[in-house]
Amino acid sequence: MLKWQPAKTSSAKRANKQLQLGDELDLEITDLNSKGEGVGKHMRQVLFVPGTWLGEHVRVRIVELKKSYVQAELVSILQASDSRRDVPCPYHGVTEKTCGGCPWMFIDYAAQIHAKQRRVEELCSRLDLDYPGAVQPSIQELAYRNRAQLKASADAVGFVAARSDQIVDVERCSVLSDHNNALLAKIREQDLGIGRRRKTWVTIDIADEVDFEHISFNQRLPFRQGNTAQNQEMLGWLTRVLGGLGSEQVVELFAGSGNLTQALVASGVDDITAVEVVPEALDALRQRLPSAKTFAHDLFDKTKLSDLVSLSIGADLLLLDPPRDGFALLSQLVSQLPSLKSIIYISCDLASFERDVASLRDLFELRELQPLDMYPQTPHVELLSLWMRKT
Repeated sequence: MLKWQPAKTSSAKRANKQLQLGDELDLEITDLNSKGEGVGKHMRQVLFVPGTWLGEHVRVRIVELKKSYVQAELVSILQASDSRRDVPCPYHGVTEKTCGGCPWMFIDYAAQIHAKQRRVEELCSRLDLDYPGAVQPSIQELAYRNRAQLKASADAVGFVAARSDQIVDVERCSVLSDHNNALLAKIREQDLGIGRRRKTWVTIDIADEVDFEHISFNQRLPFRQGNTAQNQEMLGWLTRVLGGLGSEQVVELFAGSGNLTQALVASGVDDITAVEVVPEALDALRQRLPSAKTFAHDLFDKTKLSDLVSLSIGADLLLLDPPRDGFALLSQLVSQLPSLKSIIYISCDLASFERDVASLRDLFELRELQPLDMYPQTPHVELLSLWMRKT
């Protein structure tokens, strides 16, 4: 096999020039960013290139200049990764006419898991934490999604394109469950009455537990994890950890409709305070698990931290599963709860997790960190962590 060689330039001046829009250059991909894009360097400039992978040598074109990085697009692959594969979806891509929902689908699943493991280990290295367990792969890498939000316009029903606000018309999605693909097919047969003005669309939430007559238009369904099998693995991990703690009084933040609360109840915790801001989610939680005390509270409102402290006084375990923004008030809350013995923090974003636990480490030590792949074909990785108060 011919090895890639850097392109020759006519002069040192040309090689060292600052990049401009439209410039093309050969690049080695040496890293992946948090969005899953390939990262390369030209002189001191950092370039992000969607649709590329570690170790690849590619020809790229500059499409956007930022203060701290340069956005580029893939022109051609000069030397491909051995992990590249035929994409199992006709809509996949990184252009304005392709679906942006599965940015890693062009790479085989084993390589995806390896890249996620590397990201988590790099995070542990920065925080001086023990290395985690191996990333737990998904049982299914395709047909796993139990829910999705479709977009529908006068001309298309599907998902938003990778680099625009245009809707890509999708007849069948490779990562949706069979039930949801059946819903998609039936929706496509309907006259949705959408006008033809540009950018006019409706959102359509579908889920495994929803039949066609109860599809939600322009109203998001209460959050639930999108991979049923992996969610069961997460609940299994939580149940095991709870069994070793013997907690008596638990405060759960970002409780949603009770996904994690059910594990608390099943583990025999008598005193459960579940905190959530979405009314529909709280209603569902109350109906499913009436033994849990529920409180409506905006956990991102700094002015209401004292109210949250009052709700949490006396708890020996804090359980939280925040959205991608994390919970920036975590250390402030914990510092005012001397009775806390342990914290279970489940995170869906490595950056916010790193920020939140950096100051937490003054009082607590990490006892367990289990990465889990909730969403194959994406750079997303779930972190399940247990923290114990230092003695």
